[in-house]
Amino acid sequence: RPLPKLPVPELHATLATYLKLVEPVVSEERFANTKRIVQEFLQPGGVGEKLQKQLVETAKTKENWVSDWWLDDMYLLNQLPLPVNSNPGLVFPSTSFESDREQLRFAAQLIVAIFDYKTILDERKLPVERVRHHKKGQPLCMEQYYRLFSSYRRPGVAKDEQVLNLDRDPFDPEYVIVACNDQVRDQL
Repeated sequence: RPLPKLPVPELHATLATYLKLVEPVVSEERFANTKRIVQEFLQPGGVGEKLQKQLVETAKTKENWVSDWWLDDMYLLNQLPLPVNSNPGLVFPSTSFESDREQLRFAAQLIVAIFDYKTILDERKLPVERVRHHKKGQPLCMEQYYRLFSSYRRPGVAKDEQVLNLDRDPFDPEYVIVACNDQVRDQL
């Protein structure tokens, strides 16, 4: 069963929460100025009302009205090195291998396990995760998992682009890229 669409928060409630969070971290003078700006923004027929109406209209045409903005802000416009700051990665404890053969066996088992996981993703058989605290049992969106091995970020001048390959045949050949001592090898 699909998740319900993400609702657009009510403008007055959003700005009340904003003021509540800002107040303890700014001076009284800055808070008074921020409160004045928020009140001006909330005037009937003002900018806030107009933008809220546009947001509600946008939400009607999208599965998730915030995801494109989030993707841009947190990922595609982010100039930080991504492997450290936002890409998934694995770090294993330091291990001493008795031989090169033992090290290769470990790497092969890891690659097989990753491909087993990828098969689960390709078949969309990953169990749905559920909220464990607020609104317990509510299903969470799993789409980010299904993009894990089927998308990449193509660099751009002003903004990068997310390239998705969700329609590929799961029986097409798979590749593993191995990097060691600044040497890169790709193998089928």
